[in-house]
Order: sequence, then C-alpha cells, then structure tokens
Amino acid sequence: MRVVPLSEAVAVNPKIDRSQLADDTQVSFVPMAAVGAADGSIDADTVRPYAEVKKGYTHFRENDVLFAKVTPCMENGKMAVARKLKNGMGFGSTEFHVLRPREGVDPHYVYHFVSSQTFRKEAARHMTGAVGLRRVPSAFLESAEIPLPALGVQREIVAELEKQFSRLDEAVANLQRVKA
Repeated sequence: MRVVPLSEAVAVNPKIDRSQLADDTQVSFVPMAAVGAADGSIDADTVRPYAEVKKGYTHFRENDVLFAKVTPCMENGKMAVARKLKNGMGFGSTEFHVLRPREGVDPHYVYHFVSSQTFRKEAARHMTGAVGLRRVPSAFLESAEIPLPALGVQREIVAELEKQFSRLDEAVANLQRVKA
C-alpha cells in the first residue's frame, strides 16, 4: 500500500467556477453548528440563493469532506462528508477546510482518516495563531501523509469501520437501557 501526501488523494480548498452559478440558484447552507462533533453528521437542509452566500463563505460540493480548521471544533471532530446538498452545492463556515477526493479516492475513507483521534492530535500540534483562535493551516493538510490502498480496499475498510461503529452504538444503547 502506498503512503502519499494528502494533497495527492484530495484537492485541498479547491476553487469554484463561479461562472456556472446564477444568483438565484438554490444551494445548501451549512454553518459550523450544522456539522456534528465526532459523528460525521451534517444538516444540509437550510437552503439559500447563491447571491446570498457567494461572498464570505466557504464553498463545497457533494462528497467533499468538510474539516473544521479552528479550535475547539477541530479537536471535537466537527467533520463530515457533504451529502444531500441542494443542486450538489453548499456554502458554509469560513472555518472549514474542504477536501475534495480525487479520482479513485473514497470520500468516506478520507473522512475516517482525517477524523481519527490520531490525525486530529497531529493537526492540533500544527495549529497556528493566537490562543483561542488557533487554526490548522492548509499546508499541514497538503503535506500530511495518508495510506492510500486501491479504491476497493478503501471501500472495504470503510464498510468494516461503519460496521464496528454500528456495533458500538448498539452496545451503548443496550447499556443505557440496562441502566434505565
């Protein structure tokens, strides 16, 4: 299995072709509060016209990975795969880094890798800025290394991780029932 810089697996903070969007195009709006902490959840139900969000917000599209870059959100695991976006487009907090998987890279594989506690601890060591306003620089993400197996193997890993997380969730629910 190859180990590559993350920038070989994803485009970090890719640019948007604004010429393709009309001001009245409806897009999802995802503030930081709409991304769950350490659970990969995302609420993309809020919709706004492109004219309202085209300036001052981070853009992303379906299957991009959102990575909170600011403390404490990054340490808390506010990351998700963008899905169910209106017209496949979203705009949100400027405190997101956007990781767009390249061809042959599964977005959920990238999500599980960057949301792991090990990766987040390493990212925290590379934060810059003043106390309370520290951020993960894009240069760290571009150079961080990720193991990159074949796409089929990535999908097998994701399936196994999700199976184990489901088992864990079930065990926690059972424990809470027993406690009650």
